[in-house]
Amino acid sequence: MANYKPITKSILASAADSGQVIIAKLSTTSWGLLLLRGTAVFSNTILRSGAVAIWESTNPTTAEPDLVTFTDANATYGITTRAGVALRLRFYSK
Repeated sequence: MANYKPITKSILASAADSGQVIIAKLSTTSWGLLLLRGTAVFSNTILRSGAVAIWESTNPTTAEPDLVTFTDANATYGITTRAGVALRLRFYSK
């Protein structure tokens, strides 16, 4: 793995906060997994100790999420997911 270099794709908070689908094409070459890392923010407020639900589809759904993780005291989260699938994220806070 000496030649492995992660590809970074940033999504601006203003774009993510709009509720619109954001398309990000990332080449994973032979890698089948993606490390998703972010900060949960809503209306300029960070969502500390909140939940992040992730669906591997952009279709509206009431089904259980495929993945769930939590934000820390700084509202950052990270989770490994499959590459090559559309993701829908929802943030929950108390």
